[in-house]
Amino acid sequence: MNKMWLILLIAITMVAAGCAGNDAETTTYTDDDVEVTLTTPEDAEGQWCPVGSTWDAVNPQTGESMSMEIVGTEVIDGVTLCKAVVEIDPVVEDIVKMEYLWSEEGDMVIWTSYDASGNVISKMTIIDGAMTITDENGEVMNFGMTGQ
Repeated sequence: MNKMWLILLIAITMVAAGCAGNDAETTTYTDDDVEVTLTTPEDAEGQWCPVGSTWDAVNPQTGESMSMEIVGTEVIDGVTLCKAVVEIDPVVEDIVKMEYLWSEEGDMVIWTSYDASGNVISKMTIIDGAMTITDENGEVMNFGMTGQ
C-alpha cells in the first residue's frame, strides 16, 4: 500500500499542476503491480481545479485500491481551495476516506483523514509556512517551515 501512497501523491501533483490530461480523456497505465486510471472531463485542460477529474489505483494481485475525485472548491479563511476526496479499500490504519484541499498557489494545504464513522482521525494543515498536525485525540503538533 505504501507504493499506492506514492502514486497518489504523484497523481495529485499532476492534477494540481494542471497536467491531468485533456478532452475527456481516460488514461490507464501500470506501474509495477498497480494499475492507475486517470480520467479528466472535456473542459479540464488548463484548470487548476478540474472538477470531475478522477484517479483510481488498483493492485489486482492484492485487491488494494485508492480512488480520488476532485469534487469542487471550498472557501476557508477567505481563500478558495480545490477539494478532492480520496477513498481507500481495504481500510489502512482505520482511514477510510481523506479530504485534500489546496490553494491555486499551493501556499495553503489541508489533509483530513476520516474513519468509517466519519470521525476525524487526523488533520494536517499548511498555512503561511506553518504546519499543524492534529491527531484523533486532539493532540496538536506545530512545525515552522522555512524555504532553504
